[in-house]
Amino acid sequence: MRPLILSLLLLSPLPGVAAECGSIVASVCERPLDDPLPARKVLKVKPTVTPYLVGDRFPVEDHSFVMDPARYGLAPSDGTWRYYALSGVVYRVLNGSGEVLEVIRSRRTSHLR
Repeated sequence: MRPLILSLLLLSPLPGVAAECGSIVASVCERPLDDPLPARKVLKVKPTVTPYLVGDRFPVEDHSFVMDPARYGLAPSDGTWRYYALSGVVYRVLNGSGEVLEVIRSRRTSHLR
């Protein structure tokens, strides 16, 4: 007879707000059952695209070159080319023509603009 009394106690209505929606947790009953859950927020990240590729002309007249490449872990220039940084991407650019010789991506140089 005791299991029957225990099961009747578990099936009996609970006191307070929680009993109204059938849950033993009051916070579950705070939202009406027909109220939809809030939508998930999704972060969309644009893929990084370098504006200049190898062979393109880099606008050297509009940007400053990297003065101390060793400070950023870059090899020193031999004088025929220089490093330029734009939007976190470092470019190795040929002097005179402005042709991009190499596109270098580096977290250590991402603060250069």
